[in-house]
Amino acid sequence: MTELLVQSSLAESRGNQLAIEVSKIRQKCAADHGDKPVVECPECYEKVLEATRSRYRRSSTAHQEWFTTRRVFLQELDAMFADAKEYQLDPSKIDARVREERSRWYAENVRASLLRLMVEDPAGREAVFEKLEEPPSDLAGLPKDITDILSKGLHPAVGVADVPDRLAAAKDSDSRVRLLKEAFFGNGDDEANLPEDHQKYFEMLKHGLSMEQVVDRILEDRQASIGAREQTEKLKRRLKELNAARAAHELQKSRKARNKASFADQRVPEELYNIPPCAVCREVPNPQEFLCCQICAVLVGRGVQDQQHVYCTPECEGKGHSTHADTHTCASGDDCIELQYEDDTMENDGMPSNSGDKTNFCVECLSSFKLPTQWCSLACAGKDFQHHREAVHLPWRKKLGLDGEVADRLSYDSVAEGDSTTESTARRYHAKDIAAETISLQMLVTEWEEKNGVHLET
Repeated sequence: MTELLVQSSLAESRGNQLAIEVSKIRQKCAADHGDKPVVECPECYEKVLEATRSRYRRSSTAHQEWFTTRRVFLQELDAMFADAKEYQLDPSKIDARVREERSRWYAENVRASLLRLMVEDPAGREAVFEKLEEPPSDLAGLPKDITDILSKGLHPAVGVADVPDRLAAAKDSDSRVRLLKEAFFGNGDDEANLPEDHQKYFEMLKHGLSMEQVVDRILEDRQASIGAREQTEKLKRRLKELNAARAAHELQKSRKARNKASFADQRVPEELYNIPPCAVCREVPNPQEFLCCQICAVLVGRGVQDQQHVYCTPECEGKGHSTHADTHTCASGDDCIELQYEDDTMENDGMPSNSGDKTNFCVECLSSFKLPTQWCSLACAGKDFQHHREAVHLPWRKKLGLDGEVADRLSYDSVAEGDSTTESTARRYHAKDIAAETISLQMLVTEWEEKNGVHLET
């Protein structure tokens, strides 16, 4: 606990020193280079960055500060300062990152060591346990937490604000012991009149135990008397889980950073990091070797749907893919050409031949509306174009406030003079170039593979 108090005091002191140093740089910049933002003055901007960087890389103090042992964080700061120096990063993001890391330090150390002293009963400890679930967004509550705790344990003659600074200034262990006795045990230099329960713990302090160890012993004795040991063990296990989760998170960040540096042009898409269970057996697939539905993969890449449809083995794919494929239906519905004609090749009414055509998607639906509109063939898309445009495109454009298409993309069917036609027949039209209105599945797959540098195995 005393070390945490020293760290808090040092953090405040060093922060004030940095603020003063930066203020002097700003004032000198204004005097020497004119009244303009420091960021617009390369020389002074670099001085400000270097002063801030030195705060975290060359801390010359006898006591460790809160960030001293957090090597991954310090390495990340180095990279951020380098980017800020090249004007590739807003310096405010460095401040935000420091606040975030201090919040984590707070959750891992300060609250775990101090807030547990605020409660005497299991129900109160459960409230503290819930506070540890999420680190605070800033450290504004830290001084109040410490003050509330110390105000219950300090001798009335000692000011709570004096303790951290006096501990930081103590030159040897004897000086620290005297200060801790004065602060927490009272009675000046008279050890004989210490209460019996105090004497036991003060003797531990005199024989070299740290204040943290003494506090732990006090807590153990208190737990034994009120039967709270089980609750404390639960808290310790949860803290261990939180620390393990944080370590795993840091490891994942480190791996991603290495992968980004080594495979800058072959970045695996984010959706492949979180592979859903196999659609058939529900087992988690091997991330290095699994099969997936091509259509679902490209739709996830286009932001049309959230999750892929995967299989862990060819056997599972054989069992489940046929049923899944039936969910990707042709947008023509009952008017689908494949339902009306058994022959895959047709030439009629100026429609393109179905020979060689495969699944095609509506470009406007994918790009503007995030809808998975598909047709079984280019011919089917051309035949269904007018109905699809009026049933889907026009309502969605109106809903989203989008402009219509260019007029010359439509071709109205001619009506022979003298023919008796209804108004709807007279307004029949089709796309001048249905291929320009659609994109094939194969092209989407190629686009996905080129973008991500990964072969889409199906």
